[in-house]
Amino acid sequence: MSVFPSRISLFSGAVALSLLAATANAGTISLAYDGSSVSNETDWEIATITAAPVDLATNDGRVYAFGFNMTDTTDTLGSFLAWCLDLGSFLSTSDTAQPYTITTDPFNNSDGLSPSEQARVQSVFDANFGTLDATDGVQAAGFQIALWNALYENDLDAQAGTFAVSATQDVINKANDYLTAANGYDDGQAYRLTFLESTPGTGEAKYQNLVTVSPVPLPAAGFLLLAALGGLGFAGRRRKAA
Repeated sequence: MSVFPSRISLFSGAVALSLLAATANAGTISLAYDGSSVSNETDWEIATITAAPVDLATNDGRVYAFGFNMTDTTDTLGSFLAWCLDLGSFLSTSDTAQPYTITTDPFNNSDGLSPSEQARVQSVFDANFGTLDATDGVQAAGFQIALWNALYENDLDAQAGTFAVSATQDVINKANDYLTAANGYDDGQAYRLTFLESTPGTGEAKYQNLVTVSPVPLPAAGFLLLAALGGLGFAGRRRKAA
């Protein structure tokens, strides 16, 4: 499995995603799986889905829960970190890149996402993603479970309800912490979500739909303020030097 992308590669992916925001329907891209966000397989966490309002791709409900390192071989998005929003399909882990489409209507090839579901998923990212260490097995699993829970129901307990899982207590506690933080979040949108929909050709298999995020850019006023502060700091250093 490949290691988690460096901060530079993640930043490059975020820039690419930000540039695409204005033209979200960018046609077909090709995504290849580059491994788990948790590079050490001994740290992978397994969750067993005990209740879900959708048909699961796995018969026994057991799934690894972590982020996915992905690369767009068309060079539209570069390399980035993605998360699963589709329990009804498997993710392709072959060396062959699979066709996806950047969509503003997630996901019309499966169960879809209502505005309220999108809002809950958005809150999980806004409240938690900035401090998430996706290379940590417990944090990555807790975050993925929190996303599933936010998608499929509106409660703060990953172990009960319409969607429920069983996992180690550390993972359950972390998932519930993320859900609680998302429920109380009111600081505005911190991340822009980009939904990636599997778009197989005729006779080809459908794979998991995914979501990735990029930071919401500072408004022009914010850049001007930073520039002004930077100028003041530079002027202060010149005065001290004199």
